[in-house]
Amino acid sequence: MNPQQPTEKMPKSPEERKRHKRSALLVIAVFLLFIAELFGSACFFSSVFGIPCAGCGSTRAFTLLLEGNFKEALRMHPLILVSLTILIAVPTYGLIKLIAKKRGKDFHFPLSPRAINILFFSLAALYLTVYIVRMILYFPHTEPMCFNHNSVWGRLVALIRHLFVR
Repeated sequence: MNPQQPTEKMPKSPEERKRHKRSALLVIAVFLLFIAELFGSACFFSSVFGIPCAGCGSTRAFTLLLEGNFKEALRMHPLILVSLTILIAVPTYGLIKLIAKKRGKDFHFPLSPRAINILFFSLAALYLTVYIVRMILYFPHTEPMCFNHNSVWGRLVALIRHLFVR
């Protein structure tokens, strides 16, 4: 083996690195779609563990909002409006920053790094609190906070019951 030769081929140009990142994202997306198809749920957490994740109900809430059913959308996920605001604000900020960069201008976020951290942790605490409240009030009997019996964990529990409880 030649000591000057690297053992792994590393991408050299920025374009090669971008291509590798896009390929990795594509593989991850295909894997997640495969998992969703295999387990019958778009929620990986629910498909594996059987319990709903903090975002469960968001897709149904969004669909209900589009149909004009505001009250039912909030019942499916109380933070759907916060989630949509974040999903609109973050790409918009990125687009504005990209446009400013293309024009040779410097664009800074209007909040300080400390304020961004406070906002981030406040949002995380809000989502965690709402999740815990929903789990206490609705799990396992009310949509979307139902136990997924077809999950990997649900099937494992059913198999163990079948083997040991007769």
